[in-house]
Amino acid sequence: MSEVDSIAMAVRGKEITGLDIYQTSAESITAVRVEELVSEMNADQPTGGTDMAYGKKDTQHLRFWKTTSSKAPIIIFVHGGSWRSGTNLDLIGSAKVDHLISKGYAFATVNYTLIPSITVEEQVQEVADSVGYLVKNAARLDFDPDRVILMGHSSGAHVVTLLGTDPSYVERAGISLDIIRGVISLDGSNYNALAEITDSPGPVADNTIYGLGSDPERLHAMSPTYHAHAPNAGAFLLLHVHRQGGVRQAVELVAALKAAGTDAVLRVFEGQGFEGHVQMLLRLGDPAYPATLVMDEWLRTHVPVD
Repeated sequence: MSEVDSIAMAVRGKEITGLDIYQTSAESITAVRVEELVSEMNADQPTGGTDMAYGKKDTQHLRFWKTTSSKAPIIIFVHGGSWRSGTNLDLIGSAKVDHLISKGYAFATVNYTLIPSITVEEQVQEVADSVGYLVKNAARLDFDPDRVILMGHSSGAHVVTLLGTDPSYVERAGISLDIIRGVISLDGSNYNALAEITDSPGPVADNTIYGLGSDPERLHAMSPTYHAHAPNAGAFLLLHVHRQGGVRQAVELVAALKAAGTDAVLRVFEGQGFEGHVQMLLRLGDPAYPATLVMDEWLRTHVPVD
């Protein structure tokens, strides 16, 4: 498949079903195209909203958007970047912000300190603390503190699925896991961090080792799949593109969540490797992108706007 064809397919993003989700192919992408995608992500920043600090560090800030609905659920977004790059504005994709606000959801996107300045464990705690800050200020910000949805992309998806399966982080932030009504994971990785090293050899596995090291006990502790025995967040939606390692681990996580009695679903869409990975971030929120309709229906079912 040519690079042009792979781009068009990822932008189209048709859903893939059945055994076809396992029929992945090797990615072919040039360094020039990678740079183009990174530039596109960095440029696609949302507008509006209100910036606020949730901690004392310069990195501990977020942006909040109010919706017209009073006491609305809130969607809190965590950006990716392999735990070591990006901000809450340049790795988010603006389409989803306007789309979800128009549906009646309040929205926030969280910044956090990057590794190696802190550990990934400390980073996850910072995100939990940002959720705690928002919930404790819900009356002032006019959203429902008992209906929180966490959404993350890439390593941000790892962070939100860990927060939704390991209650220790939110408990230290002074909130209960019960208020996390849903988790939406966008093409995440490291659901099973130890397996990531063999599932996704190359840059993804290298990033896992850089961020989490090579100690099996630590890799186990940082894997949402190994915490999925309950208690868990209310429901999980895993939206993935056609990446072999990501799909395999997503299937495994969904099985573990379901075994614990937690509602979980995986949906897979066109898009190879990094091309699909970035297009899902940028396109989600566009009604012409099939995953948007899947997300909308899932939200109506699990965390509807009153």
